Amino acid sequence: MNADELLKRYAAGERNFHETNLKEASLREAFLIHINLACANLKEINFALANLMGANLIGSNLKNACLVMTKLNGANLSRADLSFARLTGADLIEAKLKNANLSDTKMIGVDLSRSSLYAANLMEANLIDACLDNTNLEKANLSEAKLRGASLLKANLRNAVLCESNLEGADLRGADLSGANLSGAFLCGANLEGAKLDEAILSGAIHFCVRQV
Repeated sequence: MNADELLKRYAAGERNFHETNLKEASLREAFLIHINLACANLKEINFALANLMGANLIGSNLKNACLVMTKLNGANLSRADLSFARLTGADLIEAKLKNANLSDTKMIGVDLSRSSLYAANLMEANLIDACLDNTNLEKANLSEAKLRGASLLKANLRNAVLCESNLEGADLRGADLSGANLSGAFLCGANLEGAKLDEAILSGAIHFCVRQV
């Protein structure tokens, strides 16, 4: 199926495109709310500025996809492969990303507030200035993730892996880091007021910076 055929069928009222192959298709600025693309091949697709609110993308292949400024509010991306995808400025408020693969993704300024990233793989993801307020990141792998300036107010990071992650200037007020592994993490300027750190591993974490003038 190509992009034009999908748009025509969607306009005619069809919503189920389960397991469709749209590899490398361009659907920039497309309006596709509540579409079902579960288990679809969406590798290298261009969804920039598209509206996919409430979409079913469970188990879909979005590797290397362009999702810049895409609206994915309430979308279900559980078990989806988003590795190396570009999501800068995307809206993922209340999205479901349980067990999703987001390794090496570019997510600068993304809004993931109130979303679920339970056990998601975010290794080396770029989340600079992202909003993760009230987000569920329990058991997520954030090793070497870039979280500089990110907002994680009241985020659930219980048993999350944050080894060697960069949390410089991050806002972690009220976050639950119980049992989290922060070994080697960079925490200069991070705000941990009211955060829970019961049984958290902080060996080798850097809490302060010595700046040379």
